[in-house]
Amino acid sequence: MTLTLGRFFAFVAFAVSASFASKQPLTVWIMPNGASPKDKLEQTLAEFTKQTGIPTTVQVLDWGDAWNKISTALESGVKAPDVLQLGTTWVPYFAARGEIKPLNPLLSKIDPDRFIPITWSTTHIDSDTTIYSVPWFIDIRPVLGNKRILKKNGITRESIATYQGFMDAVRKINETKETLDDGIKVRAYAFPGKSDWNITHNFAPWIWSNGGSFVKKDSTGKWHANIMDERTLLGIGRYLKFILDSLVSPEALQKNSAQIAQQFNNGEIAFIIHTVEIIMQTRFQGDQGGLSNARIGTDSVDVFPIPLGTEGSVSFVGGSNLAIPAKNNRPEAEDLLLYLTQDNNQDAYTKQIGFLPTSKNVLESWSTDPVYSELIKSLETGRTYTTIPEWGDIEQMLVAMFSAVWDQLEIPALYSDEKLYNIFMEYTEQINKRLGYKGTSVMTLAEFQALWKKIIETPVEPDKPKEATSTDHIRNNLRIAPWLFAILFVFGFASAYRRKRKK
Repeated sequence: MTLTLGRFFAFVAFAVSASFASKQPLTVWIMPNGASPKDKLEQTLAEFTKQTGIPTTVQVLDWGDAWNKISTALESGVKAPDVLQLGTTWVPYFAARGEIKPLNPLLSKIDPDRFIPITWSTTHIDSDTTIYSVPWFIDIRPVLGNKRILKKNGITRESIATYQGFMDAVRKINETKETLDDGIKVRAYAFPGKSDWNITHNFAPWIWSNGGSFVKKDSTGKWHANIMDERTLLGIGRYLKFILDSLVSPEALQKNSAQIAQQFNNGEIAFIIHTVEIIMQTRFQGDQGGLSNARIGTDSVDVFPIPLGTEGSVSFVGGSNLAIPAKNNRPEAEDLLLYLTQDNNQDAYTKQIGFLPTSKNVLESWSTDPVYSELIKSLETGRTYTTIPEWGDIEQMLVAMFSAVWDQLEIPALYSDEKLYNIFMEYTEQINKRLGYKGTSVMTLAEFQALWKKIIETPVEPDKPKEATSTDHIRNNLRIAPWLFAILFVFGFASAYRRKRKK
């Protein structure tokens, strides 16, 4: 009897212990996505707790501290979350270190076909088939414009479609010298400068739209720096021309992204290239973290593609994915990740934070909104960074490189072509070293100076879209087909009629 009771109590203790363990909170780490990110995610998680009985906790990490905190937690496994948000460019780094869990066993539940290709490409390491994360939301950065200022100056969507057209619009707005009620002068365009964590994202669309890239594979499949490529330098030069031609004030280079966005929200700037949560925020009241009461809420915001470069209009596409630490063994963590990436939860959460969802079906429902329809179109030609483990380090090198470039332009006395050349060569070598690439650049200082002079001093002709693709030809042929059929029908009828008369 004693043995039976002992077994009974042991069973009860085990059951209670198992029940207690299953009710331990699941922890989610996120970054400050939009306004009130913690409250908004907790609203989404409330239903998960209701369905499963498992409580959840949300911790918000500042973007500036997130990398170090996540690195420490994943490496040690101590106080690591159950599910965590990773910037898309962070996934390959932690995956290569074996610090986030492979998710291939869950693929049938994840259903990769639900996601648009550009986001699914960020779930793994380049050329690898192992999946380590699930797309959560998209950060696409188009041109945002103040509708009131643009209308006042007669600036249309067509007039700013090209690089030259955009520059002309910037010059026109600056020359009006409009002053707001509080005495602040309206400027056409501004962007953050030195050491801003977005600095590489800001250069990217100008480089990509002109056919350049930060890194590139050689003929043997090895990655190497591509800074000294003529097309990359063209993109860099076109971006720098906004400062060199005095279209953007050098004072802006002392500000960060948040400060520039605040100026846009205050109606002080007509154009910015920025994350799109501003659009959704204009639809919420201030007490909800919105901007409807701000000047931009009154003026209204519109969305435009990146101005055409020599290779088209290419927007920066980033965003965040969800992953599970490799040392986490709780099956409930997988359930939570799957729950957060369901279409209905993506829809609800992204509508609250203002970023785009990654699901094809949800994006299709968003496309009925004219503003978001433009954003979704931009995804078709958007581009993400290269998904290689070294990218995190390379991006930091690029931040330092572009900060050094802005140093040269902020103080005209420091500027020289030779100094720019030395900066580009220095970081080309650093990036190649990080990639383990032994090749060397063949561009000499004299060659650089000749090319740079051409880029900076040659008047820019209006850019035209690239040659039509096969898809465009098919589309055009479909438009022509009815007319062609009608013409052939008429000729065929006439020919038959003549033959009949000859008989």
